[in-house]
Parts: sequence; structure tokens; C-alpha cells
Amino acid sequence: MAETERYSRQILCWGEEKQRVLKRATVLVAGVGGLGATVGQLLARAGLGRLVLVDDGVVAWSDLNRQTLYAEKDVGKKKVLVARERLGAINAATELVTLDARIDEGFTVPVSTDAVADCLDNFASRFALHRGTPAGVPFVHGGIQGEHGQVLTLIPGESQSIDLLFAGCRQPEGPISVSPDGPIIIAGLMANELFHVLWGEPRLRDRFLVVDLATLSLQFLDV
Repeated sequence: MAETERYSRQILCWGEEKQRVLKRATVLVAGVGGLGATVGQLLARAGLGRLVLVDDGVVAWSDLNRQTLYAEKDVGKKKVLVARERLGAINAATELVTLDARIDEGFTVPVSTDAVADCLDNFASRFALHRGTPAGVPFVHGGIQGEHGQVLTLIPGESQSIDLLFAGCRQPEGPISVSPDGPIIIAGLMANELFHVLWGEPRLRDRFLVVDLATLSLQFLDV
């Protein structure tokens, strides 16, 4: 009864079969920071069957303005450990796997993964994550800097590689500007796309959704 009641409002939106698909699915969330903390939380609240959380960082004071899983008492603690505790409290039915690891060359996404959420904050790790994603496993990329963000779905082995799409881009030096609301908005769009990817109906395959929060405008760019 509790499970039926828990998901009753979203089943009104998308139906029982799509809910069953989510229950059987596994998503790897790479980076449990500004984007990943909210993406992971939305997936757990939606009733995802299995979440794999990958991050090697610790909670810092500068994270607290936007990383929704963490509080002051968590500063200095490993993000994946705090995230596992909080997500487990949100939905005990979601299996949680944590990897305290930095994503670099040689990282491999488990073959049982149904989708990958790229919530990372640097190009080197993004490129390594994409190279480590098995062919055919949807790769949902999200990024934000200042008042601009984007979401994109790639299918490794079929789409362009992410390093070619971002060829020539340079990693900003120093801290990246980010507001409290920006990552939550982009993470919500990522979660929405992840739901549709798992249902076999991606809307952003091979096209960017570019969000300008300064003007509240959206733009689609095919790649």
C-alpha cells in the first residue's frame, strides 16, 4: 500500500508500465555535486531500482549553496557516503551503490547500467566517462556555468564523441560561478531526459537543450 501511495501522483502522469521500467533500471550518476545531488535525489524519489554514485570529493562550505543533499554538519565528509545515507532515507527501495573514485582514463561503466548521467564539472573526467561507457548505453550530459546550462543525450558508438563536440573548449581556471537555483533547474531537465531515455523515447538525442537563465530562454542545437 505504501509503495502504491508513494508513486500514485507520478503514475497519473506516465502510467504503471513506465513506473515498472524505472523500478527495473540502473543509472550511474557521475559526480554527486551541484547536478548529481539533485539528479540522484529525483531518481530515488521516482522509484529507480538501482543508483550507482561515483565521486571522490568531500563536502565543502562552498558546496552548500546548491548541493541539495548536504548540510553544515557534513562539511569534510565524503560525498558518496553522505549521499548514500540521505538517498536511503528518501527511498529505502532504491538500491544504492557507491564508488569513492575519481573518473579518469581507465574508468569503466558497469555493463549492467541502463543509462549514465554526466554530472561532472571538468572536461577531462567527462571525456574519460564517455570513453568508459559501453556502446549503446545512453549518456545524458549536463553542464552549467553562471547563468547558462545545457543538457544533451549521446549514444556511444552511434553519436559523435563528447570530446569532439567540446574540442577547443578550455576548463575555466579557479572556481566556476554558479547560483543556488541554476544546478537544480538543469538537474531537473536531466532527470526528465533520463526518465524518457529509460523508456526508450529520448527527446535530446544528438541535440543540445541550451538554457539561458538570464533571459529565461531555451534553444535547441543539433549536433
